[in-house]
Amino acid sequence: MRQLATQRRSHDPADSSYRDDVTGLATRSHAEHRLAALLAHAAEQHSKVAILHIDIDRLKEINHSLGRPMGDACLRLMAQRVGDVIDFKGSVYRLDSDEVMAVLPEVAGLEGVMSIVERLLAHTRLPFELSGRTLFTSCCIGLALYPDHGGTVTELMRHANLARRKAQARGDMRHCVFSPELLDGGPDIVALRSELRDALPRGELELRYRPVLCARSGQVVAVLAQPRWCSPRFGVLEAARWWPAARDNGQLDEICSWVLARACRHSRSWFEAGSGLRVVVGMPAEAVAGDMLAERVSEVLAESVLPAGLLEIELTEAGLMQDPDHACVLLERLKAKGVKLSIDGFGSGHSILGHLSRLPIDTLKLDASFIDDCLDNPRRQAVIRSVITMGHELGVRVAANGVASRQQADYLREQGCDLLQGSLWSRMEYSDSSS
Repeated sequence: MRQLATQRRSHDPADSSYRDDVTGLATRSHAEHRLAALLAHAAEQHSKVAILHIDIDRLKEINHSLGRPMGDACLRLMAQRVGDVIDFKGSVYRLDSDEVMAVLPEVAGLEGVMSIVERLLAHTRLPFELSGRTLFTSCCIGLALYPDHGGTVTELMRHANLARRKAQARGDMRHCVFSPELLDGGPDIVALRSELRDALPRGELELRYRPVLCARSGQVVAVLAQPRWCSPRFGVLEAARWWPAARDNGQLDEICSWVLARACRHSRSWFEAGSGLRVVVGMPAEAVAGDMLAERVSEVLAESVLPAGLLEIELTEAGLMQDPDHACVLLERLKAKGVKLSIDGFGSGHSILGHLSRLPIDTLKLDASFIDDCLDNPRRQAVIRSVITMGHELGVRVAANGVASRQQADYLREQGCDLLQGSLWSRMEYSDSSS
């Protein structure tokens, strides 16, 4: 079916209306047309077709912080990387601002497709140079298979998109295969975006405080403040379910400022009651890319009269690696104010090792993926030991996220891990409803 991989051919003036100006890929309308032909052929041959809905992680952040021309250049490069992996096994199309679709005809089944998915995840996460900057991005992938997951173009593209959303909700560099459960797995995204716009003024957001324990003493030494949405329409939704909608709505600054201010007010009340618990507030990559985080932290500390040492700002490894030089300046400014600093998702794929020695951080938090099977996986154990040793040699505490069993907690404590958090202590979580 190589004759159907039209974007691999030289540009044809007759096909110019089907071409995306930024990437040179064929557009959605052309994708739908060609996919219909592929499905018809597959039905005759009793073969399978795979649809990969691919979202380029953090492209919006690059557009916002570095400008649209830089974002377009990044998109072109990522589209090229996707094309390099797909090669003549299929076709690649531009769907939306940060989304492309790959179609693979005549596949044997999921096993063969998954090897391509893994190569895509690995190839798109490699750093690259643009205009003198080193940038890091990656992708999330949703997969649907004909005829297993649908029989029409509309159905298959919708199901691949649902799988992509599920993968994206899990974080960067994830993939998900469509399953019928996804049809009932979440609210309609258009309705969710609409309802979320007024969730904060309606008082529907609240903070959930999750304990962070000292591995040696077992005492709670900090609490992690995480927002969740108590929606009358959709029920209680954790942030991962609606954070992409908040990003699309342009609400991240407003919500992050609310979380920061509210967490500091609560922490001040605990301090006045004699508690020395730190409050940990996570900030998305957009906050790292912008210029207002340090100023906002100063304002909130002044408003709440909270001692700076009781506030810990948690930033993701992926967010810091968007622009390491800018991130270093930001962290120095925050550190000068006396707040604690931690890196979440360490080891999740965006190597920050080369910059650790100059980042003024207090805590490295191991990504939960390393903890999940740490008792039975020697490779995971080797990474955990290495990170703990490295962190201690740098004078940095090491935390483990995602601890789910007492056996995991004991193992991490034996390895010298400093801080623990996860579902094992879910009974100790505390919600403070919005007021």
